[in-house]
Amino acid sequence: MVKWTAAFVGFILAVILSNVLGYFLGFIGISIGLFLAGIVVGLMVGGGVLTGFGNGLVAGAFGAIVLSIILLVGGTITAGLAGFTAAAVVSLTTILYIFVTSGFVVGVGGAIGSLISGKD
Repeated sequence: MVKWTAAFVGFILAVILSNVLGYFLGFIGISIGLFLAGIVVGLMVGGGVLTGFGNGLVAGAFGAIVLSIILLVGGTITAGLAGFTAAAVVSLTTILYIFVTSGFVVGVGGAIGSLISGKD
């Protein structure tokens, strides 16, 4: 079960930490920031490994969903049906890409965080 408060906090932390650490350390800093945000999500959620991974994955993918909505609205306003179609294709591609990359990193961090917390 997804705990939305933890997922939203993880999303905000992922944005902040990945931007700050990415500025100083480049790509590796972005990955470290996402991983640390996942650990915080796992600590907040507790439970088993799958619970932490699932909540971390949702936190990592939440940004893709927000970006997708912005693209759809902007594309529709800018170019009508053609803009909506193009934005839909880009949105699906973006969601899949972020699910595989960022979502997985935050999910692994969430799994480790839930193991560290020891809460059941």
